[in-house]
Amino acid sequence: MKKIKQLSLILFLSFGLFACEAEKVNEDIVDGNIQGKQIFRCEVDGVTRVTDSVSVTTNGRNVRMTAYFLSIDEAEKANYKYDTFSIVFNQIATGNYISSLGNMIVDESMGISSAAYTVSNRGWVYSTNNFDIAYPGNPADLINLNLQTGILSINSINEKAEYFEGNFNYDLYAPVTEDFNPNNTIPPLRIKNGYFQYIKY
Repeated sequence: MKKIKQLSLILFLSFGLFACEAEKVNEDIVDGNIQGKQIFRCEVDGVTRVTDSVSVTTNGRNVRMTAYFLSIDEAEKANYKYDTFSIVFNQIATGNYISSLGNMIVDESMGISSAAYTVSNRGWVYSTNNFDIAYPGNPADLINLNLQTGILSINSINEKAEYFEGNFNYDLYAPVTEDFNPNNTIPPLRIKNGYFQYIKY
């Protein structure tokens, strides 16, 4: 009988401790001040890139979110060189931020964004700002162009923990000058199925 009482006491104390720990864990799960690990992923010309190395800076007028991907070039990777992808937008608030050819505002109700991708071993940058709608080609062809070159959507913001979440898609262009890519023959870089979460600001 004494052993049964001792066993009952041990089980009771164990259950109590477990319940207290479970309650603490549950509090942590719903605590809005706790931030998860940053994640930033997208497909770059069909290749999935994922990183947790992301920075957010602001100059008082615009916000810049920059992700750092280890280069897929073997020689560059061996030297720990990174490709960088940046999105610039006008504020951290839920909504859509479009990028458009020639800086045209397609929908004034939306925010504005631009994007750029730097490949580690190239001396130039893919950008939404590189494509000049007046060059090259026949101006009559402009009516057939999709003026929107990309979009950033901020879906949610946690103001307590100061992080935000969203998705994006962009078409980025090589620069066009008289000396480099004069006929705009370098195909655009397609950034698709972009997603980020727990990005600290």
